[in-house]
Amino acid sequence: MYSSPAIGVDGTVYVGSGDNAVYAINPNGTKKWAFPTGSVVSSSPAIGADGTIYVGSFDKSLYAINPNGTKKWAFLTGGHMTSSPAIGADGTVYVGSSDRSLYAIGP
Repeated sequence: MYSSPAIGVDGTVYVGSGDNAVYAINPNGTKKWAFPTGSVVSSSPAIGADGTIYVGSFDKSLYAINPNGTKKWAFLTGGHMTSSPAIGADGTVYVGSSDRSLYAIGP
C-alpha cells in the first residue's frame, strides 16, 4: 500500500495501492471492494460528506468513487496525481497535479 488510509463513518477503511486500485476494507478486515484505476494510487483518499471517496492516480485522474465502489466521475489533469485531495466546507475538492496546477473541482 502506498497511500495513508481514510476511514469512513461506518468504519470502512479506504486505501490506494501500487497494483492500480483503491481498496475498501470492512472493519473486520475483509475486502469490501476494489476499484481499478489506470495506474498506481499513492494519493490518500478523502471522504466527502455524502460518502463519496476522492483519490488521485498516476494515470493523471482524480476519481470520485461511490460508497458501493462504482465510479461516480473522473477528472483528467495534465500530470500525475500524487497529492491527496482536500474537501472544502462547500464540497469543493482541491487537489494538486504534477502539471504544476492546483484544481478546484465541484463535487
